[in-house]
Amino acid sequence: MYYMDWNKPYHSESGNTTIHGSIVGQSFTSTSKKVTKKGESFLNRLKKPFMPTTWKWFRTSGSPKVYEYQPRLGETTKLNLNIPRQFWPILVDSQGMPFQTAGSKIAITMNDDDYLEMGSRQTVPMEDADNPEQIKSVTFPTLRFTQEGKLYQLDWNKFARERKVAYGAYDEDWGYSRAGQPTYGDASMYDSTLDLGWNNKFQWWWILLGILGLFGLVKWMQRR
Repeated sequence: MYYMDWNKPYHSESGNTTIHGSIVGQSFTSTSKKVTKKGESFLNRLKKPFMPTTWKWFRTSGSPKVYEYQPRLGETTKLNLNIPRQFWPILVDSQGMPFQTAGSKIAITMNDDDYLEMGSRQTVPMEDADNPEQIKSVTFPTLRFTQEGKLYQLDWNKFARERKVAYGAYDEDWGYSRAGQPTYGDASMYDSTLDLGWNNKFQWWWILLGILGLFGLVKWMQRR
């Protein structure tokens, strides 16, 4: 398996750049923990959520497909995502610490207080490797989730400060458009689909609580 040298700028492996430069991007800002939707009942939290095995993570045309997931009450979810390894160093917490550095896939463990959200778009300014004075807008897909209540997300601003975009270098699934590889705007990630591998463990006594809660609700409605 071929791994990138992270001490080099973008596309240096292809010979398109020889110097490393940085640009000023927006700072990485942690987002507050997701709040349960208003009106979301105890019984609704017991329903099995939608768990696809594939998801169109990035679309170069049309509206983005945003996927949101939160485990059921009493459920522990293990999710494997085949995020390209070149992006692992920027999947970080609010202090810039990487979520994972080893393994073949990103492995996330969520309890019923955690959540995952992915598939929106984020555009960042990047330096052009062949013309440093030109700053290009490059668009990438978002990914954010919590594990044990701690927020992790892809920091594309960090990526933009450390890498460059170049014509003629198309080996990293993002960049300028080429034949058969359209982009969103001047440059972006190419159309990308992720595989999702699920392993859920549900505490079945929550079902009993749900039944009791439903029975209590019915009795209360009958008394009104």
